[in-house]
Amino acid sequence: MTGRAVGRIVGITLLAVTGAACAKGMLVGTVSGPGPATSVLNMTWESGLFGESGTLAATMPDGEQFKGTYQVVREGMARGNVPAAWTGEEPIQRQGEIDGTYWAAGADHLAFVRDFKDNAIGTLRGDRGSTMLCRFRLLDSAGGMGGGGTGTCQTSRGAKIAARF
Repeated sequence: MTGRAVGRIVGITLLAVTGAACAKGMLVGTVSGPGPATSVLNMTWESGLFGESGTLAATMPDGEQFKGTYQVVREGMARGNVPAAWTGEEPIQRQGEIDGTYWAAGADHLAFVRDFKDNAIGTLRGDRGSTMLCRFRLLDSAGGMGGGGTGTCQTSRGAKIAARF
């Protein structure tokens, strides 16, 4: 077998392992808050290689599109790995109408890790300047978002979302 053939086999194997390790799914949420009556929100998620973090995307009923990331909070997680939105270090104008249990939840880092351990937090940015913060209670922390769960989100414009996945 030539070096080129071995390289191809290794490359194909790595792609297969990477593809198998990533998962994706959908959250179905109910939006309430300012504006129209309660409506449905579909949010998608895609995990990274080991399921401990990944991406989120959602479109609000008014058409604003949100994109961002989530991560599972683990024991020993460094403060620098917690997004600024959760530590209270983000500019006040981004906070809007999100309640204080989200913003600056990580100000006391040890309590934050203890309270959110084995659950996920998400930070999304809207294409109209809004912020969305989400908390997800995972049914199976080892399975990440793929293990299912429930969650709540709030936008800086006052919308509240209850979700299940």
